[in-house]
Amino acid sequence: MHPLRERACDELLEHPLLRTPPPEPERPRPPRVRKPREFKLPPRFPLLSKDFYATWCNHQKELQMAKHKVDDHPPELFPELYLKPRRLDYYARQLEENMNVNKELLKRINLIQRTGGFVDCWMYPEPTDTYNKLLCQQRQRVLDEIRKQNHYLYSRLLIARSEQPLTKELEELWKDTKHKLILGASLPFILFKTEKIDRDIKDPAFDKPPNIQRTKISMEIWVVGGSKIGRVTIELFTDIVPKTCQLFMSLVKGDPKGHAYMGTRIFRVVPNLYCRGGDVTKDNGFGTYIPDNLIEPIGPENFRLNHSVPGVLSMVVTSDNEVYGQFNIIFKPLPQFDGKHVVFGRIIAGPTQVLERISALGLPLGTTTSDCVVRYCGWFTRSGQYREGNPNTIKFPPRRKIKK
Repeated sequence: MHPLRERACDELLEHPLLRTPPPEPERPRPPRVRKPREFKLPPRFPLLSKDFYATWCNHQKELQMAKHKVDDHPPELFPELYLKPRRLDYYARQLEENMNVNKELLKRINLIQRTGGFVDCWMYPEPTDTYNKLLCQQRQRVLDEIRKQNHYLYSRLLIARSEQPLTKELEELWKDTKHKLILGASLPFILFKTEKIDRDIKDPAFDKPPNIQRTKISMEIWVVGGSKIGRVTIELFTDIVPKTCQLFMSLVKGDPKGHAYMGTRIFRVVPNLYCRGGDVTKDNGFGTYIPDNLIEPIGPENFRLNHSVPGVLSMVVTSDNEVYGQFNIIFKPLPQFDGKHVVFGRIIAGPTQVLERISALGLPLGTTTSDCVVRYCGWFTRSGQYREGNPNTIKFPPRRKIKK
């Protein structure tokens, strides 16, 4: 640029009108005028007395005048923490460099406006035949790659299919579903039992004597492939039949060989009478369990208690006068079991419909429409803490399948 024009440009940039205006002086803030506090109070209800309404209004005013304990004001700004004086020289040099760059930019803009700019639309040197051939080959390679991708996309489109099943597939699925519905409807499964078990029957022989602490067991029963039947709490008569309760407690906790009640099913359910479960060896009622510390199975301890109340648990005694850990839960008083099976506990807590639901799963011959299992099992310590037992790890023999 000509020196005269450069000098004129510098004078234009240093014109007083282009300078940054000085900062406005700080104006003093007007004094703050506190407005009287307005409280939001509804009108008095006609049935309320004036004294009660005045007390209630004072309470509301105190609530509205309450101050929060947590300070939510923004922190105070200290400019000296952010604008450090020792960096002012650096800011000044940076501002001067920016002004010089802006001057150079204005000079170049002025030059372009006066000369009309420079436009170059020719290639120097001119392209040769070899260059044109290489350029054509490069374009051909790009076109071949695009064509290859199009062929791949077209092949994918030919074999693509919708995620929605076809009508033929839906018809096959409906045939299978229809067969399952007909098969399920033919089973004599009772979803809700209309009859109710009488729970008002009491027997003073089951009452706990003073200064005696009885062990409590928790057992959760489920339907296989279905929902939860209920969780019951069982009280063991450890003061009357301690050996039988110890056998039951050992299977609740689980022995070192893997025998336990958790995971076994209730293999026999006679409607309105009783159900039987607790076979930890075969899970079908034909198992014979002997504890580790014994060579032969234990016998019945005593028959002091009777089957007189619904929800009583009794240990099954075989025809050989042996006990293998299987237990009965009765749905009604069964005097025919007295003297044959050892009563060792009773249900003291749980949903009222548990016994009805289990009874509804049974058939007259003692079989069940759906498998009913003890899914969880545990005990309560003396301090009331619940501890869960170990699951059964014995491999049960395969069950015979029902022919369709």
